[in-house]
Amino acid sequence: MSTIVSPRPNPAEQKPAPPVAPLSAPADASPATALNDSSAVACLQAFLSEKDWTSGAAAFATLLNQQMKCHRVALGWVSGQTLRLRVLSDGVLLEEGVALPELHQAMLEAAHQQKMLSWPLPQEADPSNAITMAHQTLCRVQGLSGLVTVPLAQGGVVMGALTLERTTQVDSLRPLSFGQPQVPRGFSDEDLQWLTRLAQLMAPALGLRYRLEQPWYERGRGWLESLRLRLADPRERPLRWSVLAFFGIMSFGIGLPLPYQVTATARLEGAVQRVMSAPQDGFLREAHVHAGDVVKAGQVLAEMSDDDLQSALRARNAEAAQHENAFAEAFARGDRAQASMAQSKLSEARAQIALIDQQIARLKITSPFDGVVIAGDLRQQLGAPVKRGDNLLTLAPGLDWRVVIEVDESDIAALSKGQMARLRLAAIPDQTIGLVLNRVTPVAKTTPNGVRYEIEAMPTGAGAGARGLRPGLQGVARIDMPPRPLLWRAADRAWQWARMQAWTFF
Repeated sequence: MSTIVSPRPNPAEQKPAPPVAPLSAPADASPATALNDSSAVACLQAFLSEKDWTSGAAAFATLLNQQMKCHRVALGWVSGQTLRLRVLSDGVLLEEGVALPELHQAMLEAAHQQKMLSWPLPQEADPSNAITMAHQTLCRVQGLSGLVTVPLAQGGVVMGALTLERTTQVDSLRPLSFGQPQVPRGFSDEDLQWLTRLAQLMAPALGLRYRLEQPWYERGRGWLESLRLRLADPRERPLRWSVLAFFGIMSFGIGLPLPYQVTATARLEGAVQRVMSAPQDGFLREAHVHAGDVVKAGQVLAEMSDDDLQSALRARNAEAAQHENAFAEAFARGDRAQASMAQSKLSEARAQIALIDQQIARLKITSPFDGVVIAGDLRQQLGAPVKRGDNLLTLAPGLDWRVVIEVDESDIAALSKGQMARLRLAAIPDQTIGLVLNRVTPVAKTTPNGVRYEIEAMPTGAGAGARGLRPGLQGVARIDMPPRPLLWRAADRAWQWARMQAWTFF
């Protein structure tokens, strides 16, 4: 089979196609012309009324054979850039690769020249304007009296060819009836004009239906072949640059490893957090700090009311004085038993006084270290009762802190202890803080943004001493990952998603 290479028309050189004559007959048209116009519509109807392209093409060729009173009508079609003979009139269908050599060469001759060819030539035709060697050979071999091939083209691209044959030989199986005229020799100018209009009408319908009925791989192969021909055309320079850029980007995305990071939200917390709770039941009398204040070690943070303890202390002091007087009297009388008893009660009273003093001292809540109050505002609770163990304030060291990173569940499998990360806080966006992952928490928690895993990270020194760092600040952390090509990362994520969907639904 020969290959059809249809050159793409140059917009600067291409002349506008002549307008297709209307299929409705004009008012002054002859009956033969009116019949021809209606016959063209009948050919289109015969093609569209069949169930598929091949059957429709066979019906079209058979009807055209009857209308033009031809010996045979053949339809060839371009498949994979190769013109193949597909249909003969009278319902004869040809399989792929089966062709009549002389007829096939005549179709190729017209398709390569992209013009209608006929033999014998019309009276006013110039023999030098067209090559008709294959047509002459077909006429001589088949004994034809007339032959014409009409290319079927759309947008300057040849999609097929239509060949009509006439002969003066009489078929013994189809004898002419009495009075029936002989078949005319050759094709008249009116016939050629009508065939031109018929080709302009049938080519779009044949091409559209053929593409729609092709399987997806055939359409893809045809698109690739068309792209190859366009790339071979020197006028398609923008397309060449586009394809070159596409393959460059693909090569860059597949072959060049690029560093990337896992991005997650993060918050700053104190490495040690101390909860200051109520030492005993009582009432809150005074609060000296609130959340956000910087405190020093030993600074009084809050005080509780000590009225009840002061009353108990005065009672114990009075009781101790009584036991001390009783001991002095018994010692003066020489009553050793009474003196020993009074001394024991005095020791007990002094121990209770020491306990009350200790309880009074604990009513003043002091800071155990230098740090920041990160939780607790007692100014709205002055005079309110509190119970022993109630949380009043939360302290964190001012210079000793950690970072908690909330990582999405899809990224947690790729993270491990010791990986490096970087942090930028919303309060200090121009300062980057270096981190190292210290612990990957195996417990997940549900957040409004989905399931997240918490990862603890410690500062490595870069930016760790930045001014303004306080527990509770939030920002964004980027965890450094091993370099991988960009498209490999996208393909890996797509593959994981596809496997999950397949597991879910199947």
